[in-house]
Amino acid sequence: MLAPLALEAPEIETLEACALRGPHPRMRRRAQAVLAHHRGLCIDQLAAAFGVHRNAVSRWLSRWQRLGLAGLAEGQHAGRPPKLPQTAQKK
Repeated sequence: MLAPLALEAPEIETLEACALRGPHPRMRRRAQAVLAHHRGLCIDQLAAAFGVHRNAVSRWLSRWQRLGLAGLAEGQHAGRPPKLPQTAQKK
């Protein structure tokens, strides 16, 4: 079991702000999970609460520890390539 994260007051403030007003819903959810882990919830409890696999929660926590708030940001996702040529997309 991973011990609860020890967060400093500025980190808590940053995470609380992100959990309320983060730029993407998934980023807000990740910030909430990091805060909840700091407050004593275990990874299995967080996974059940957020409806994700425990590995996802572990990734969120480790990315927070390595990268800070940037680690919780929404990354690029693969998607369907555009049908329009680039010249038509800019119009």
